[in-house]
Amino acid sequence: MGPRGTPIDDKFSVTAVRLALYGFGNVGRALARMLLATQAPFTVTALATKRHGAVVDPDGIDLATILAGTDLPLRELPPIASLPAHILVEMTPLDPRIGEPALSYIREALGSGKHVVTANKGPIARAYRELDALAAQHRRMLRFEATLADCLPVFTLRRGALPLATISAIRGIVSSTNNHILTAAAAGVPFADALAEAQRLGIAEADPRNDLEGHDAAAKATILANVLMDADLVPEDVTREPIDERVAQAARAAAKSGDRVRPLIEIARRGAGVVASFGPRRLGPLDPVYAVDDFSMGLVFDTDLAGRIAVQLHDPHIDQVAYAILTDLLEIAATGTA
Repeated sequence: MGPRGTPIDDKFSVTAVRLALYGFGNVGRALARMLLATQAPFTVTALATKRHGAVVDPDGIDLATILAGTDLPLRELPPIASLPAHILVEMTPLDPRIGEPALSYIREALGSGKHVVTANKGPIARAYRELDALAAQHRRMLRFEATLADCLPVFTLRRGALPLATISAIRGIVSSTNNHILTAAAAGVPFADALAEAQRLGIAEADPRNDLEGHDAAAKATILANVLMDADLVPEDVTREPIDERVAQAARAAAKSGDRVRPLIEIARRGAGVVASFGPRRLGPLDPVYAVDDFSMGLVFDTDLAGRIAVQLHDPHIDQVAYAILTDLLEIAATGTA
């Protein structure tokens, strides 16, 4: 049974689709809990971490035991090609600037005939075209909904609702940390205090420069441009304006007149190319992303056939990242190709 007692499609047995989980931090553990709670049609047959070892069992791993904190017997990460799994679920610590080691893991998985679901934005920002071609060559699927904004529906929206539409522009908020800081600043909270709160909640990293300097947002803008608008950008092509105390002061000033300062990515077609940027923008109450505050995120798509479409995700947590991975897994399972 699925959530709320909904039957899961019975063409899949519980052992039909086997998963290898690479990485078992907060997201991996949330996914494991979700797999148990929903009785989704998957069996985890391999689990690997860099610091705590690995375990492989073709008959299935007891996730409840793993979540309880048992030691993992293998000290070395198994070769991905040898794993008894249909899908690699890649959730290793991210490096959006170079994409490793996740990029190598994904290459190896696709090359050995495995589908891949990743939550790691680095490989998609750096090598989407290569990985997409590799997946097509081996007739495998590469899915990455969780790379952008937790479970905000973006790539599934494209496949399901906008298959023939041309997207001419994308703008919106994909940084929970920066949006929280500017929302708090508008209410009079000091910049340092707002950042510390985001770190306490696990939204911001201990070293927040990746968010504040716009590197994370640039990687996400690159993914959107390349996947949805057929661009050929790298993160360095995205112009960045940092979020700092000066911007926080601007947010406080804007609030006095009813406006808001938001950390926006903006992507648009310019002639034969696509340009992208990240930075603080002052918005009025009629702007579609004006109400996307605190840790929430949202995007607006301008299209030729569907007009303007806005999607929002309010106050997401780690479970929403896990849910995005689960929806990708269900999509692959539904094809019957695993």
